[in-house]
Amino acid sequence: MIRPVELLDALSKAEVAGKLSQIQKAHSEMEQRQVATAVKEKTTIAAERTHETEKSDSVIINKDKQEQEKEEKRKNQGQDEDSKKTPEDEDVIPPPEHLDLKA
Repeated sequence: MIRPVELLDALSKAEVAGKLSQIQKAHSEMEQRQVATAVKEKTTIAAERTHETEKSDSVIINKDKQEQEKEEKRKNQGQDEDSKKTPEDEDVIPPPEHLDLKA
């Protein structure tokens, strides 16, 4: 037979144990909700954010512009130099083209 002191001790512990299990269950559910909310916020922010254009596109555009500018300079210089050409100028080799790329 159970003594009254043991019965009283067991009943008081049962109530506390029940509350503790409820708190632990609620805590895990709250963690899952918080994680789900955080993931949802990150995905909505990522979807709303605009994406930058690729750098390769701008490099190609800049290269084309540089080539056009160089061609125009050559034409302008060619017209000026045609009137001033000397035999010594024909031996001069033009410098190689330089591409200004940023990574």
